[in-house]
Amino acid sequence: MKTMIKIFTALLLLAMLPSLAYTQHHHGNHSNSNALDAMDIQTDYSVYHSTAVWTSHRNEEIRLSEFAGKPVIVVMVYGNCTQVCPILVRDAKRVFEGVDEELQSEVRVAVVTFDPENDTPERWMEYAEQYELNIPQWHFLTGSQAHIRELAMLLGVEYIRKSDGHFAHSNLVSILDEKGAIAERMIGLNQPVDAAVTSIESRLRKEMTTSNEFTNQHNHR
Repeated sequence: MKTMIKIFTALLLLAMLPSLAYTQHHHGNHSNSNALDAMDIQTDYSVYHSTAVWTSHRNEEIRLSEFAGKPVIVVMVYGNCTQVCPILVRDAKRVFEGVDEELQSEVRVAVVTFDPENDTPERWMEYAEQYELNIPQWHFLTGSQAHIRELAMLLGVEYIRKSDGHFAHSNLVSILDEKGAIAERMIGLNQPVDAAVTSIESRLRKEMTTSNEFTNQHNHR
């Protein structure tokens, strides 16, 4: 009987080895295994109700409400994250570049840090240049811990600072409409961008049509 127990224990340990190896390999790494679920949100609530003041990578003070009237792509990341966060930024870029070129000038992108102590405007400028995203429509933002937490709650982003200084967080790209309400969400990494791009383009084209109709009516008076 003792022999059978020893054999069973040995087989059980062998079966657990792959799982143990996976855990050891990922322990301490910021990988998708550390992703937190995105929270449910009130989609008709405008992010622009927030009075938070942010500082951009150009060292300019910005309120998100300054983007009112334009669709905005928002993603929350941090600069010292080298695995998941670059993918999230790339996902935001895929949405931006998926929009018709003639409309891209009307789109804004806000990349907001979880880590204001390290992601200073100077550090964000280096980051923007590294990824060739130092262009007028893109804004890499830092702010107070309170304002970061407030925005995360409005977007439905969960994040926790870990003992090693890295963050576990939701992988989420949000699309705000012209009033600052959430129109689309891309939850996870490398998600299809079609719905987000269509949402942005349809709103911009509708706005252009309305503007042209108003201009024509005014000219015929």
